[in-house]
Formats: sequence, C-alpha cells, structure tokens
Amino acid sequence: MSRRVARRRRAGGRPTIPGRPPRVGARGGARAGVGPGAARPAWSASGRGAAPPLAPLSKRDGLRALLLWALVIELFLLALYVVAPIGGVTLSVSPLARVWPWLLAPARLVFGDTLVDASVPPLVGGAQLALLATLLVGASCAAAGAVWIARRVAPERRERRWLWLALCVAAALGLTLTLLPALPSDDIFSYILYGRISALHHANPLIATPADFPRDPFLSLVYWQNTRSVYGPVWLLLSGGVSLLAEALGGGLAIYVALFKLLGLLAHLANTALIWLTLGRLAPRRRLVGTLLYAWNPLCLLEFCASAHNDAVMLFFLLLGVYAIVRKQEALGLLAIGLSIATKIVPIALLPFYLLYIARRLRAGRASWRAVALGLGWRVGLVALAALVVIAPFWAGAQTFGALLFSPPAQQLDNSLLEAISWPLRWLAQGALGMSVAQARTVVETTLKLLALLAFALLWLWEMRRATSLEGTLSAWGWALVWYALIASGWFWPWYVTWAVAIAALAPWGRLQTVAQLLGGGALTLYGFLPLQAAGVYGLRSAVAFGPALLYLLYLAWRAWRSGRASWDQLRALSPRARQAQRSRGLRGLLSGV
Repeated sequence: MSRRVARRRRAGGRPTIPGRPPRVGARGGARAGVGPGAARPAWSASGRGAAPPLAPLSKRDGLRALLLWALVIELFLLALYVVAPIGGVTLSVSPLARVWPWLLAPARLVFGDTLVDASVPPLVGGAQLALLATLLVGASCAAAGAVWIARRVAPERRERRWLWLALCVAAALGLTLTLLPALPSDDIFSYILYGRISALHHANPLIATPADFPRDPFLSLVYWQNTRSVYGPVWLLLSGGVSLLAEALGGGLAIYVALFKLLGLLAHLANTALIWLTLGRLAPRRRLVGTLLYAWNPLCLLEFCASAHNDAVMLFFLLLGVYAIVRKQEALGLLAIGLSIATKIVPIALLPFYLLYIARRLRAGRASWRAVALGLGWRVGLVALAALVVIAPFWAGAQTFGALLFSPPAQQLDNSLLEAISWPLRWLAQGALGMSVAQARTVVETTLKLLALLAFALLWLWEMRRATSLEGTLSAWGWALVWYALIASGWFWPWYVTWAVAIAALAPWGRLQTVAQLLGGGALTLYGFLPLQAAGVYGLRSAVAFGPALLYLLYLAWRAWRSGRASWDQLRALSPRARQAQRSRGLRGLLSGV
C-alpha cells in the first residue's frame, strides 16, 4: 500500500477510480450515516429522521389562517347544541337550560320536542351518539390544523397580539361550552355537595359523605352519595367559597353550576396566559404553537368549561410553579406545586423528576453529596409545607387519607385498556379454571392492576433519563402522564388526558405533542359510547379512544427497531477499532432514539 493511499484511509476517505462511484460501507468511516464525519440530510435536525421544516407564513397570512381554524372549531362546538341535549345522548340537561330554555331551541328545531324532552333509550339514539362523537373529533382535527398553522408563525419576542388572539378565541370557545345545554359529566354536582358540606353544614368532606345530609336539596343529583371527597383541601376550600357566593346570590342550582363553570373557564384562561409567559422565557419561538395546543384544545375546553372539572385548578398551580421556576423564583414555584398536589394528588408523581434534575445540576456544579441532600431537603420541605398548611383545617388523623385509598377509582376498572383486557381473561378464568364470576373478577383485576403498576413504574424510571434540564424534565412529565393514561389508569375518564396536553404545551416540540393530541381526540369519543352500556359496541370504546395514540406509538417503536437494526448492521461492518469507537459513542444515541 502506498503512503498516499494510507494517508487517505486514515483521513476517513478512500482512493477512487475515475468513472467509478465511491464505495459505500468500506472501512474507514466513508459509509453513509456512520462515523463522526458522516453527513446528515439537510432536513434532519437530530439525525433521527426529523421532518423537514415547515414553510414560514407571514403574520397576516398566519392570522387569517388561525382565525379560519378558530371559526371551524366554533362551528363544531355550536353544532353540539343540536345533538348534546337529546335524551339518551347526554347524562343530564344542564340546569342553565332549565333557567334559559332558549338554549334548547337548536335541538328542538332539528329533532323536535320528543327527543329533547323524553328519555329516549340510547340504542334508539345511536345515530345521534355517532354524530356527537364525530363533532367532537372534528373539533379536535380543526384544533390540530390551528396548531399546524401556528408552527409556521414565529411571533416576535415582545409581540402580544398573538396572546390576545389565543385568549380571546379561547374565551369565546369556552363561553360557548359554558352555556352548553347538556352536562358531559355529573361531577359538578359532587363539587357542589362537598362545598356545601364544609361551608353550610360545617362538616369535613374528607370524613363525611353526602349521604350524611339527607335533607340537602341537591343530594339526589349526586352519584357518589356514600363516598368521601377524593379531592384535596385546596379544592375543598375553593368549593366552600363558591358555595358561600352562590348562597349570597340566591342559592339556586343554576347559580351554583354557572359559578363552577366560570371558575373552570377563568382557570383555563389563566393557564393559557401562564403557558405563553413560560414559553416566552423558555422557548420564545414556539410559545404560540404551545399556547394554542392547550388553549384551543376541544378536550380541555369541554372538560373545564362545560363540565367544570377541577383539573383546571390543579393545572393552574402546577403551571404557576413552572413559571415561577423559569423566572428564577424557585421557592415560590415549589409552594405553587405544593398547592397543586393539595388540589389533586396527581402532580406528586412528577415531583421526583424535578428533584433528580436539581440533583444532577448540583452535582454538575461540583456540589458535595451533603450539599445535594440539603438542597433536595429544603425543596421537598417547601412543597410539604404548602400542602400541610391548607390541609390543616381538614385534618382528622390517618382517616383523612382514607378516601384516596378506598375510593371507587382505586377499586374498579372502567373505560381503560385494563378493563378491555380483563373481560376475555375473566371468561378464560371462569371456563378453564372453574372460578366463579366474583372470584374471576377479583383475581384478574388484581393481577392486571399489579402488572400495570409494574409496567408504569418501569416506564416512569425510564423517563428519568430525560431529567437533565428543565425542558427535559417537562418532557419526562408529559411522557409519564401519557404512560399513566395508557397503562396505569384502570379507572379512566377523558379529562385525565388534559394533564398531558398542558405539559406537552411546555415541552420541546416532538412526538409527545402528537401523542397528546391523538389521545385528546380519541378520549372524546368515549362520550359517544358511554350511554350504550347495554350494546355490544360498548366494549369497543377503549380501542377507539386509545387506538390512534397506540398505533402511532407502535409505529414509532417499529421505526426505532428498524433504525437500531440498521445501525447495528452498519456497526458490524466497521473495522474492530472503528467499531469500538462507534460503539462507545453511538449506542447511547440508539437507545435514546428508542
């Protein structure tokens, strides 16, 4: 071998013969896509097949396109006024429609008084249920279109008109759903009773049940009459305040419902502003797309404005905590996170990711392990302090937490993938093992819960690898909430997905946002299945709700497997020395791509 050829090979090249293309896959690193000097396509930002960048839009074109998509979302939501009040489609007609009958006029005009006023069997209203689900999914698709447009618009750092656009449209959409003449969920009646228990009956909702007050005029509206509150003290304090305000305004049921719905709408708008402000400091170029991902999301709008779920308040304190941390006011942020946990227990599963990020940051700054322990200790102390201060008025010893441990959501399976899997296993246990119906249910459901918790724990630990920065921690939060909804949540309802949507709005843009949107749109289809409990199609609700997100995740897993296999084949083709260098550098990248 000549010295010139040897120098070329050491430089990573290979002598070529005129008229013949360079060899691919030769030792020396010239193989495409392998080696430190391998070129990547111009459209690949991360080397993992990222999509080409979207063509930017001018501000005027972007504004027009966003307004058009907002109008489409509004039309879908207005169409719900026609379908939602039909008997057999909705759980109950909103008390607001009893006070303002004109809210039922669109449904009466299209379907007549019989379907609106009478109790129609759900099987008879199957077409209306399908239309209801179609309208909700259509609104989700329109919201995805708005998000796609927002990705092509880059607002300037101090430009606030896009924030006002997001807030005004969200307020209009939210008000539309606040006045919806049907209630997607009856949980609002439980909120009313728990607020009245503390404010009017002067009892502890964490100890007393609604059934303990048989003379309460709203008791008959509550489904969980023998269940203590599973919500935290922050929400109970807010519920008590709303109850006192409602009584001051007359104490009618419609007043209670309107106040709780307005609280949900205000919390949703506040969350929109917090996401905008947080992304303005964290990632200004994607603050518009992140804000619209949450603000115009039909699932969030429906659950917070039409159903008044308290998840909006929980997310408010959580987002407030993130915003304070981004502003370098960590103590205030930790107190806000503590209040979020004291509203609903969910964020306690996210706190360890942040603590791990802090520990890694301190160790990177050469802090001793003692300093790391002290740093983590005072942070945990602040979170606990906030929770303890608000729980003090409701404290009743160990039984204070009994409702969380023995509530129906902790004991049953419903609307989840676990429930869908449990039915064939129960039939198998009865037929093959000779178990009774009760035994088969207990054994199968207990086993599935334990396996699901184990799988979730492993995925939760796996997501810890992302907690190397604040943005990475937010990504870990989002994925942990996605895995919870898909795997660990045996008792599932659509509003659980709002947690992942809100966090995905802050996280770096990628696959998490796609999964959150697919989960949100799929979860809305449950409202088309819930009244059909006596029909065979009812058993397909979990497959329809989770199917799009699961198919997308399976596709990502297949791509990762193919990429890993191709990279392994390329690695085997290298020389032993180059293989060792590439293995030490590249296998970690392959694992992170999966």
